[in-house]
Amino acid sequence: MPWMELQLDPQSEWNDEGLDDWSEALSAFLVEKGNGITPNLKALPGYHIIALGENEERGELVISSAERIVVLLGLSFEDSAEKEFAVFVARFAQQMGAIALRVPISSSKGKSFWERMGAVFQPDPSQLKEKIHREKVDVEPLFRYSLQVTYKGKPALCLEPIFCTARSKGVVSLAQRRVEKRLGGQPIGFASRVSAYCPWELSQTQWDDLLSFSRLKCFEVLEQRFKETVNSFNNW
Repeated sequence: MPWMELQLDPQSEWNDEGLDDWSEALSAFLVEKGNGITPNLKALPGYHIIALGENEERGELVISSAERIVVLLGLSFEDSAEKEFAVFVARFAQQMGAIALRVPISSSKGKSFWERMGAVFQPDPSQLKEKIHREKVDVEPLFRYSLQVTYKGKPALCLEPIFCTARSKGVVSLAQRRVEKRLGGQPIGFASRVSAYCPWELSQTQWDDLLSFSRLKCFEVLEQRFKETVNSFNNW
């Protein structure tokens, strides 16, 4: 399914702690419009999902803190109510510090609406037809402690540090030990998901290789983020 992306001009820094405001603002908007829908906010590692009604029958918002984007799902944008809602979401996302709004397009009317909004077409990912080469894998920091695994300089996976019951197999680096010690000594792993900007469809083997080849670098980057956070507090 084709995608459209609307670039936003964020009016503030991303406010990860204010995401509950999304549910309240959306609820107030929908009540005002007489829809009688109470949005349901669910938090997952690195992103939030706001269901617009039970079982997402009215659509849902996926809010990615790591990439500072909002994905609006399940609407056709063919009637005035959905178009008005889309404009509201775009404005509120901009106020919350998002840099882009993404929507899947299922009709020509929906495509025309988003083109008038200024959105541009995003091609579907293509299959990556090669084995993952270790030397082409790298890691970059995203928002707060989120990380991004890149392949050939392009986004591939988003990672979120999580507590685990045991360490994964492989070498335990000094950076990993220092990070775990800083967080109380419990083993740390990473929840992974595909980046919204990944240009490829990844097989499970490719996904696993990306995680394996980037694991040591992930802890190095994460440790550096911790150091930067401490230094920023010390400079206040």
